[in-house]
Amino acid sequence: MKISIKVLFVLMAVVISVSGYSQKKAKPFKGVITYDITYEGDEIDAATQAQLPTGIVVSILGDKVRNEQISAFYSMAQISDMGNGSAIVLIDAMGMKIAVNQSKEEIDKNKAEAEVEDPVIKFLDETKEIAGYTCKKAEVLSGENTVEVYYTDAISVPKGMNDNSGFKGIEGVLMEYSIVQEGMIMIMTVREVKKGKVNNGMFLIPDDYEIKTADELGGMLGG
Repeated sequence: MKISIKVLFVLMAVVISVSGYSQKKAKPFKGVITYDITYEGDEIDAATQAQLPTGIVVSILGDKVRNEQISAFYSMAQISDMGNGSAIVLIDAMGMKIAVNQSKEEIDKNKAEAEVEDPVIKFLDETKEIAGYTCKKAEVLSGENTVEVYYTDAISVPKGMNDNSGFKGIEGVLMEYSIVQEGMIMIMTVREVKKGKVNNGMFLIPDDYEIKTADELGGMLGG
């Protein structure tokens, strides 16, 4: 299956970014947020679902955020530095371990070329308890799709993370949200919010990863 390099990096910069920022003067969050992923849609067969990620682990330390998809067949992570807007993509799949550095300028260019537009958000007067937090509800219209989002502003995390996730305009941590893609609905729900120490090494490129450019990775993936 061919994957466009522009689509790949927009997805990495947008889809698995799951946190926002709080205007409250709470102590900045340091720790790990774990999501479970469930799937809906008639287009998913058993073989396909077995290869899909089952969860997302978000590690936060200062201005740095690591979003890692959990799958039995591969590992894919994005490390974002919210201070300077740069990112690192890590892919461990098909016997390859690859890292790609992205500057803020490259990310902005990819988003512009993909014509990513800001969503239309309708805030609703409903709440739901998720992982011990009372979450507010919103409806998000992005393109032709409308999805429900539950979020909390009780957790203070790096500013601007929702701006690139497809949920710009929502302040706070996305506690439950969904993504519609090619007839498949992915539903992400927070299972656990764990405050505590996070190893700084989580935000560095491992020694056994080969550094590639975005164009080189695109050629390897058929883009």
